Amino acid sequence: MTKVMVAIASGSEEIEAVSIIDVLRRAEIMVDVVSIEANKRLDIVASRGVKLMADIHISEIDAADYDMLVLPGGVPGSEAFRDCESLIAMLKQRKAKQWLAAICAAPAVVLAEHNLLGDAAVTCHPGFQQQLPQNQLSVDRVVVDQPHKLITSQGPGTAIEFSLALIAQLKDQDSADQVAAPMVLA
Repeated sequence: MTKVMVAIASGSEEIEAVSIIDVLRRAEIMVDVVSIEANKRLDIVASRGVKLMADIHISEIDAADYDMLVLPGGVPGSEAFRDCESLIAMLKQRKAKQWLAAICAAPAVVLAEHNLLGDAAVTCHPGFQQQLPQNQLSVDRVVVDQPHKLITSQGPGTAIEFSLALIAQLKDQDSADQVAAPMVLA
């Protein structure tokens, strides 16, 4: 079964986190919501005050078990990801078969900061685009770079589109379309 890790931290963007989790689960993809909080805390307060509960703590997972690692954006959530040594180690040790996905501030604040973009085409929230390599920057809402197994997107307004792109890569476009139809996206 396809398995995805969605990291959360205090200050993560709730629309992005919940959209990703929800849409992937609609596609019958197994999703572990993983907290990076100190003291193995599973609960977080997201960027707009919404309380979220993780399934498991980062100290209890093996990143190699996942087909995709996903980072919602938001500030200070993305900054917490950037500063989490165990998460960064997992991202740097990502297997060639694993996808990496990030939205909003996360592509710039986390991936660019730790040189995890390679020469992939990328996007992020317009407010952070100056932090990305300009020769790799796309203004598209969602960017799928298949050779680098990297998917990036711009923000809360693109979260469902981003999530459907994740399904299309993990499964296929037909699966993404089947999830989109009852959500009245077409």
